[in-house]
Amino acid sequence: EANSMLDLEPPVHTRLRTLVNRAFVSRQVERLRARVEALANELIDRFEPGKAVDLLPAFAAPLPITIIAEMLGVPVEMGPQLLDWSHQMVAMYMHGRTRAIEETANRAAREFADFLRGYVTERRRNPGDDLLSLLISAQEDGERLSEDEMVSSAILLLNAGHEATVHQTGNAVRSILMQGGDVSRFFGSPEATAATVEECLRFDAPLHMFARYAYQEIEVAPGIVVQPGETIGLLLGMANHDPRAFADPLAFRPDRADQKNVSFGAGIHFCIGAPLARLELQVSLKTLFERHPKLHLAEEARFRDTYHFHGLETLAVGF
Repeated sequence: EANSMLDLEPPVHTRLRTLVNRAFVSRQVERLRARVEALANELIDRFEPGKAVDLLPAFAAPLPITIIAEMLGVPVEMGPQLLDWSHQMVAMYMHGRTRAIEETANRAAREFADFLRGYVTERRRNPGDDLLSLLISAQEDGERLSEDEMVSSAILLLNAGHEATVHQTGNAVRSILMQGGDVSRFFGSPEATAATVEECLRFDAPLHMFARYAYQEIEVAPGIVVQPGETIGLLLGMANHDPRAFADPLAFRPDRADQKNVSFGAGIHFCIGAPLARLELQVSLKTLFERHPKLHLAEEARFRDTYHFHGLETLAVGF
C-alpha cells in the first residue's frame, strides 16, 4: 500500500502515474484488440452446446486475467494463483473484514510481491515486449520506478483491472438481456457498441463507492461542512443515477446524449486502466452476442452479498 497510486498525492503520484501511464495510453491498448477478440472466441468455443453455462467463470473472469498476465509477461497458467492472491487482498476493502481476513491479505501480498520480484529481476537481465520491461525502462526527468513502486503498480493494475472488469462484464450481460428484443441493435456499429458499453457502465457499475479524505475545510452543501482529515464516501452508483445529471436515469438508454458516467472516477485519480477496460468490454460483449444472438438467462442472476464491489454471484445463460 505504501507505494500504491490509489493512496498517493502529488508530487509522488504525478511521477508514478506518468511512468505507468505509458503502458495504458489508447494507442498502446488498441494493439490488444485482435488478441482480446481471439481470446473471447476461444472461451466461447469451450461452451458445451445445449447446456447452460455460468458466464462468470467461463467467460468474464478468464479474459481479463489472461490479458493482464500476458501484458505483464508472466505465465498465463499462473492465472488462477494470481486471482487467488487478488481476491484475498481485495477482501481487505470489503464490508465486514476480520483479523483473519487481514492476515490472509498480508500473506497474499507478500507472496504476490515475492513472485513479481523474481520476474522483475529476470526482465532486468532479459528485457521483453511486456509491461514489466516497460516499467523497468520508463524514465521521467531521469527518474525511474523503484522496485517497490514497480511491484505495487503491477499488483494494483492486476487487482483493480481484474475485479472491476469481471463484475462489469456480468452486470452488462444482465443489463442487456433485461432489455429484451433483438440484442444486435446494441452492437450494429463501433459507435453503437461503444455507447452500449458506456451505458452499461452507468446503469450497473461494478464499484458503487470509493473513499477519499478532505485536505481542507469545504462546504459540500448548505450546512454540511467537511473538515480536513475526514473521510468522504464518494457514491459512484448514486451519481450515475442522479436525476439532476441524467434524463430518465433508471432507463437503459445507450443513445442518451447526457452520458457522463463516473464509474472510472474523476480528476487525477481517474482509472488508469480505463482504456483497457473499455476495449475489453466492447470486444468481448460484441463477440459474445454476435456468436450467440439468442443468449438468454437460464435462471435469475444473483448478486453477491458484498460491498462496495457490486457484481453477480452467478450468471447462468442458455443459447
